[in-house]
Amino acid sequence: MRHLIITLSALLFTTPTLFAEEIDIYLLGGQSNMRGVGLLPDLTEAERQAPAGVSFWTGEEFVALIPGKVITSVEPLEFGPELGLAHAIASPQRRSGIVKHALGGMPLHPGWNGQTWVGGEPAPGRVTYYPGTSSDDPAMGTLYIAMRKRFREAIAAVHANGETPRIVGFVWMQGEQDAKHEVSASSYAKYLRLLRDRLASDLNLSELPMVYGQVLPHNPPHPKYVYRDIVRREMAAADHRSGKAESIPLAQMVSTDKFPLKADTVHYNARGQWQLGLAFAHALSQLSATTNVK
Repeated sequence: MRHLIITLSALLFTTPTLFAEEIDIYLLGGQSNMRGVGLLPDLTEAERQAPAGVSFWTGEEFVALIPGKVITSVEPLEFGPELGLAHAIASPQRRSGIVKHALGGMPLHPGWNGQTWVGGEPAPGRVTYYPGTSSDDPAMGTLYIAMRKRFREAIAAVHANGETPRIVGFVWMQGEQDAKHEVSASSYAKYLRLLRDRLASDLNLSELPMVYGQVLPHNPPHPKYVYRDIVRREMAAADHRSGKAESIPLAQMVSTDKFPLKADTVHYNARGQWQLGLAFAHALSQLSATTNVK
């Protein structure tokens, strides 16, 4: 009997995957303001601490999100909205994982190929987040394919560890590139809805809450963002609370008008990135009351 008790105790304390544990998963995507150029030294000491219970997907594994040690942007001392979001959701009692895919200067509309407008019908091989109209659409953008792959691999890793992923929501920060052409700016809401719905389907989710930031708050904008006002109107109309025909169910916009920017008037500084992350977490918590996503 004593041997049986010891054996059972060893299993309980050395094999936690025998009992599936739920982990909240946050999916983040976008361009440079999602990638982030905020600098860690510009935050307070408390803000630079590792948020309790939050891990970050490196592309190979989930690791504890330790600012300065785990690279979440391009350089070790750079960060995006993931850090403020992580602190907002941190809890010693509940584990969370953040998965991020972001590249600077990248579009959503299928008329783009990277930073070059080519127009016409969607075509294979274009560097864009265009999600296609089906899971095997040959015209699906290469960036969407890469982002979907990263999300799928992270979710699969959670399952492989004997845990249950709960997809809390999709956080999107993108649109500056689409503000450079009238066609992509004026149809942004349409493609934003397609992106969210396509991603939900590709991840086998019945619904997927989405929060997204309204880009280019500085007015006047940098001259290259000619259609800044149009893309911002499209983003506002896409919010589920807008009452507009373009509104997307379970999608909520975060206004960034009061978040401080760097001197380039486009990218958020450390304080702006921190506030953006907190705002994303708050918007997701508001949406969570209206959904039971698993």
